[in-house]
Amino acid sequence: MDKNKAVFTQWNESVAELIDNTGNEALPKLLVNAINELVTIEAVMLVLERRDKSPVLIYDRGIPNEERALYIDAYFSGAYLLDPLCLFTEDQITPGVYPLSEIAPDDFYQSDYFKTYYQETSLIDDVYFIVGPKEDVNFSFAVGRHHDQPKFSEQDLLLFRSINPVVQAILNQYWCRVWEKKTLPESSNEPLRAEVEAAFNNFGASVLTDREREVAHLLLKGHSSKSAAQKLGIAPDTVQMHRKNMYAKLDISSQSELFSLFIEALSTAGSQTDADPLVAYMQPGEN
Repeated sequence: MDKNKAVFTQWNESVAELIDNTGNEALPKLLVNAINELVTIEAVMLVLERRDKSPVLIYDRGIPNEERALYIDAYFSGAYLLDPLCLFTEDQITPGVYPLSEIAPDDFYQSDYFKTYYQETSLIDDVYFIVGPKEDVNFSFAVGRHHDQPKFSEQDLLLFRSINPVVQAILNQYWCRVWEKKTLPESSNEPLRAEVEAAFNNFGASVLTDREREVAHLLLKGHSSKSAAQKLGIAPDTVQMHRKNMYAKLDISSQSELFSLFIEALSTAGSQTDADPLVAYMQPGEN
């Protein structure tokens, strides 16, 4: 009981400090410290998402330097479009607390995206607080652990959900008092979200039918043929037929090759938002 009382006291003191600092840009650090009073977290990313804009990394902690090129740079260059936490999609995510397993497509853990951007890092578990301070604006606050720690337990998830109202209120105020006033600079070498999304949507347009492209997009995001069929309202056998035709047209034989082709083509997309990135990628000397 004494231990629980001490933890409760420390948490209350941390929340008081958070309330006093909602206008401070250093708030995310204080928020992480407060959560650590209850649940041990090691790796953290706070990301600002706005419709038609590239996501902006607000704060990170515990990402090893040797993993930043993979976990940070490649992600924010466009790989985020394949992430289940890509927020501004046809399936909006309601503010709340989400383990990755609750929102990932059925084949996500077998997808090359997962193997590349999750499995190849030192992270072992991720939980996301999704906060929506205003229309078309979201914070994605990811908290995780490295392989030297156990995965989050059911008790940990219950604690995350119990403190969610505090996290929501604090980050909503943080948006209003700090970030809503800012004009966020667009780096000259950072692709605009609209350009990246256009490259994704047009991937394969020069050789694939519209339905084959839809199947390709869902496979890239980690859907199985059965799940893709449900999304598209067609039979799994029809998805398999489209998948076979798509592979033949792209001269590939696996989902891994599809993923590699997409990532490589995306890197050549540039600002030609109405063109299939494969066209530029397949030009002599481009690949």
